[in-house]
Amino acid sequence: MDGDTQLLDDRQLTLPQRARRLLQSQQSRRWLAAGAVLLFVLLATHFVMDRAAYVTTADARVASEMIAVSTDISGRITRVAVSEGDRVAEGDVLYTIDDREAEFTLAEYEAEAARLRAEIAREEARAGLSASKAGSQVAARQAGTRSASASVEAARSNLETAQQEHDRTKNLLDQGRIPKSTYDQAKNALETAQQALLRAQAERETAAAEQRTASITGEEVRLIDYDLTVLKAELEQAEARVEAQKVVVEQHTIRAPVGGVIDELFYDPGEHSLRGFRMALMHDPANVWITANIKETDIRNIHPGASVLVIADSNPGNTLKGHVTGIRETTLSEAAMMPNPNANGVFTKITQRIKVRIDLDSTVVHLRAGTMVRVRIRKSERSPAKT
Repeated sequence: MDGDTQLLDDRQLTLPQRARRLLQSQQSRRWLAAGAVLLFVLLATHFVMDRAAYVTTADARVASEMIAVSTDISGRITRVAVSEGDRVAEGDVLYTIDDREAEFTLAEYEAEAARLRAEIAREEARAGLSASKAGSQVAARQAGTRSASASVEAARSNLETAQQEHDRTKNLLDQGRIPKSTYDQAKNALETAQQALLRAQAERETAAAEQRTASITGEEVRLIDYDLTVLKAELEQAEARVEAQKVVVEQHTIRAPVGGVIDELFYDPGEHSLRGFRMALMHDPANVWITANIKETDIRNIHPGASVLVIADSNPGNTLKGHVTGIRETTLSEAAMMPNPNANGVFTKITQRIKVRIDLDSTVVHLRAGTMVRVRIRKSERSPAKT
C-alpha cells in the first residue's frame, strides 16, 4: 500500500523534482559506499598493524606439571584415603598397602638387634671382671716373684756364710783344735744352706711361672675385646637392617609428594598394586603456565621476555598478561613419540610448530590445566636485554 502511495506521489512530481530526488538517492548510496570502504580500510589497517606487531595463535592451552604418584612395592590396597578432585597437602596419605608382613620382619630385625646389644653388655661386663681379676693376679704374682727373688738372695748369703764356717771348721779340725762333732755340725749347716738356696730358686721359678699365667689371663681379656668388636659389627649390620626395614614399612603408606589436586586414581581398595606402576595423577593448580604452538615461520620474531596477552576460552571476559620464558629447540613432530616418516615417496610440505612457554603474571582468574587459550605475543627483532 505504501509502495503504491509512493508511486502515485512520484507520478505527481514534476520532472525537475524527480531529477532532484534521484540525485539525492545516488548521493546517499555513494556516502554509504564510502563509509563501507572506509570501515573496511580501517579494519584492514588494524589487522595489518596487529599482524605486524603480534604473533597470534589459538593453538595454546593451560599447562601444569602432572605428577604421577607410583609405589616402590607390591601389595594389596587396604585403604584409599582421597577421591578424585580432592585438594591435598604435601605428605597427606593417598593409599595404604597391607604392611603386616613388613611389620613382622621389622620386629624380627629389632629383636636380633636387641639380642646383640645384650650380648655386648654381657661381654663388656665379663671383660671388666676379667681385666680386674687379671690385674690383681698379675700384681700378686709380681709380688710373689720379688719375694722369691729376695729369698734366693738370702739363701745365697746364708750359703756363703755356711761355706765360710765350714772351711774355717775344717781347718781347725785338721789342726786338731776342735772335735769332729763340731765339724760335722758345720758340714750339716752348709748342706742345709745349699738345700735352702735350691728351694728358694725353685720357688722363684714357680712365682715366675705363675706371673706368666696371670699375663695369659690378661690375653684372655684381649680376646674378649676381639669378640666385642665382632659383636659390635654384627650390631651395626642389624641396626642397618632395622632402618632399611623401616623404610619398607613407610613405603606401604603412599603420600602426596606435593600439595595439589588429585586428578585421577588408578586403584580401588582390595586391588593389588604393582611396583613402579602409577597409583595416582595430580598437579598443583597454583603452578600453571601457557604452552603455545607457534608456526616456524613466526618463531624468528619471538624471544624470551616478550610480553603476551592471553584470553582463556573458559573466561573470555578477562585478558591476562604474561611473558615468554622458554622456546623449544625442536618441533613438535621431532619430539613426538611416534614420528610419521614419509614412506610412500609423496612429499607434502607442512608448516611445523614449535612449543613456546609463557609464564603468567599474578592473576585471580582460575585456570584449569588443559583448557584452551588464545595468545598474542608481541614481536621483537632481538632478544630483550636481561635484567
